[in-house]
Amino acid sequence: MIHLVATSHGTDNPQGREAVNLIREQLTALVEAQAPGTYSVHEAYVDVQEPSLPQVLQELPSGATAVLVPLLLSPGYHTEHDMRQAAADASHLTTAVARALGPSAALAKLQRQRLEEAGWDGYDDIALAAAGSSRADGREAVLYQAEVFSTLLSRQVPYGFVADIEPTIEQAWESNQAEYISTYLLARGYFHSKLTKAYQGTEKAVVAEPLVLPGDAASAAVVASVAFERSTEALTALSA
Repeated sequence: MIHLVATSHGTDNPQGREAVNLIREQLTALVEAQAPGTYSVHEAYVDVQEPSLPQVLQELPSGATAVLVPLLLSPGYHTEHDMRQAAADASHLTTAVARALGPSAALAKLQRQRLEEAGWDGYDDIALAAAGSSRADGREAVLYQAEVFSTLLSRQVPYGFVADIEPTIEQAWESNQAEYISTYLLARGYFHSKLTKAYQGTEKAVVAEPLVLPGDAASAAVVASVAFERSTEALTALSA
């Protein structure tokens, strides 16, 4: 049995929690459909919620193989420190840490879907909003996602961060006076609330929804598929 520890940040937002749970449900359905009895999907968090990632790993049977699968869009402190430290501390397991979900063409297509649902007609200017990271690799991953998204839409899409990290989303918006903001966030939560408060009720821009919404199994299945690809990559590297 291969243990896929689907690890998210954690949130106090009930709708965000529901969306992340839905991703795990879709990941479980996907692995059971593709390889019945081969995988077990576990819930874990690096912040805010329980069970914590170290707790989940310590409870797995000695000698088992565990893949830590980030339900996080970009690399950052949680993937490169928290998750790797938890893997190293779980000496009773054979562990691998999968890549973050993004950058990803599949996620870019979800971004476009959310824009269209918000009323984008294919012509208005767009800015991409991401959470932000103190790490250079996390910021670079968002740059790459913006490039993937720009290629998909055949137009240049500037990006900015909701956190107080440059370029900020306000700087990105100012660069083209975007009518729409593509929300490159996994689910509703702190950063989505901050973003909508900044623009909702203004005439500046329409803020699209994040990638996965409560009850939207189709979008959750897309993210779950990307997560499974990342876990497969990690397993391949582990056995090389």
